[in-house]
Amino acid sequence: MTWYYPPHQRELGMLHTLVREGFAANRHVDYALNFADVDRAAEFRVAGGEVLLIEAPAGEPAALCIPEAASIVETRARGAAEWVAAVAVEGAADAPPHRVLEPRVPVPLTLRDGLWEADGPVLGRPVVRSAARPVLSSGESREEAIAGLTDPEAAETRHDVVALPDGSWTTEHELGFRFVAIASPADDIASVVVDASRRPVPRRGAFACSDETLTRVWQVSAATLHACMHGLMLDGIKRDRMPWIGDQALNTLSNGYGFGDREIVTASLTALGRPRHGYVNGIADYSLWWLIGTGFLARSFDAAAYLAAEAEHLHAFTSRLATDAGDDGLFRPRPSGDDFHLLVFIDWGVETDPARDSTALQILWVWALRTAAANLRAAGHGGSARWEALAERALATVRDSAWDADAGAWREYVDGASAPSPYPNLLAVLAGLSGPDDRAVRDLLLATPRAGTPFMTGFLLRALVELGEPDAAVARIRRLWGGMLASGARSFWEEFGDDFEPYAMYDRPFGKSLCHAWSSGPAALLPDAVLGLRPLADGWSRFAVAPRLGTLAWATATVPAPQGDIVASVHDGVATVSVPAGTTLVNDAGEHPGPTTVSWDVTAAHPAPTSAPAPPSAVP
Repeated sequence: MTWYYPPHQRELGMLHTLVREGFAANRHVDYALNFADVDRAAEFRVAGGEVLLIEAPAGEPAALCIPEAASIVETRARGAAEWVAAVAVEGAADAPPHRVLEPRVPVPLTLRDGLWEADGPVLGRPVVRSAARPVLSSGESREEAIAGLTDPEAAETRHDVVALPDGSWTTEHELGFRFVAIASPADDIASVVVDASRRPVPRRGAFACSDETLTRVWQVSAATLHACMHGLMLDGIKRDRMPWIGDQALNTLSNGYGFGDREIVTASLTALGRPRHGYVNGIADYSLWWLIGTGFLARSFDAAAYLAAEAEHLHAFTSRLATDAGDDGLFRPRPSGDDFHLLVFIDWGVETDPARDSTALQILWVWALRTAAANLRAAGHGGSARWEALAERALATVRDSAWDADAGAWREYVDGASAPSPYPNLLAVLAGLSGPDDRAVRDLLLATPRAGTPFMTGFLLRALVELGEPDAAVARIRRLWGGMLASGARSFWEEFGDDFEPYAMYDRPFGKSLCHAWSSGPAALLPDAVLGLRPLADGWSRFAVAPRLGTLAWATATVPAPQGDIVASVHDGVATVSVPAGTTLVNDAGEHPGPTTVSWDVTAAHPAPTSAPAPPSAVP
């Protein structure tokens, strides 16, 4: 069956579905409700000489289902003059696609030491075959699943059980978990499986190297990201199970190296980028990450057509933000109602003085304006020059007032006295405001073991790579993400581990999400830091390979570029790269248009360590 939607309505419908289900399933949710409404009514017209049965679902958004794809379907908002092409989506007859976010697959659970256990984290409903109604509790850890049975107040999610027509039992809501505890004797339970939701996107990317820990870190990073793909990009499968655009900015990079799934990126940008008022997710800097994320989309995917179609909206979005800019160009956000409890977030654990101008926020503002200008320029939109000029005005103020010439680094605040701190400096590197010549910036970031959560630590490590310190970035990935693996993690966490309270967060014993997509940064970081494999132009049309193996004996990676897979490897001092048609490899020897395979000796610049076992193929 083919469903037809007005433009943007399926994406908004998915957002409404996720928010409704997230609040229903979770006991602790903090999510701004200023996201866009869906259209309550729309008109459709179909070309053709046949009489068609058309069904429209009750509720929102306005959509219709036609049994066979029609030759032309157009739509317009009620009362509008212009007809536009409707968006066609294949789906089932009994539910529109914005309500059925991903296909269902059965995942068996195994009884181990009294708990039913999956091999990895899943999002779905446990289905229990037992004679009596079971009492159950789920968790991302064994401790959480057990605690929910003895103390329901400790549970993060609700476990209301309902009967299925075949006599089995399941939960009313989807749950994110790995373990299930059931308060029934094992002999009373015939089986437990999960009716799981899983996005059917192949993992086209890969990374492997002579360090087994780093290889495993890449694999688990990709698996964590995949688990959180659910119509839109979620923060985590347990909680909040909501889309957050700052998280997605980092995830877009990981997606570009691991999956090449453009559709989920554009769907999330479309759904979140239309708040009724205020800022995306109710957070000022998340509106800036929305703009920056469009730049990550352009660089990692074939997104020119999408960004051209959205150019006028992007311009209007930036215009709205610019109303909060002063004559000095600085961005000073204002409360607007339905805000998140932190109007300026930056990262968990970061407190900014609302009466002062945070340098980190202003650098994000400059970066966002430059991204908007670049995207509009590529789309041929006349608004580009306006945002270039505003970016330069804001940057001039920041340079004059936030750059500490004596320290050679960026201060925490633009106004008044303050000392240099990690966040403005790592963001300045990523925004192109500081580089390898700024030695004090480099030294400050080298002296920063991590930047709060895996979200900002991922950006910190990207900054170290930009500053010519890939070995330091790789060492921290091995220590921080490898530390989660050493604790038994099958997915990566919202926050790094704590030896005393490994699962606690937000003053709740199991508040920490143990499958959180903003911890997927190594999926993009490792191929870049180790092999120097990165896009130099939009859509990977030009890309670099500059191996820097450090202590590694060999490494290999596959990137799912829009034109075809890029495969790069180094073994026995020789780099080999498969260059797809439509792309150009740039290395020390020059430029190499595809399709071709290029090999060169890298031992002169980077002597190889002692021999190691031969690498496996990087093709997943």
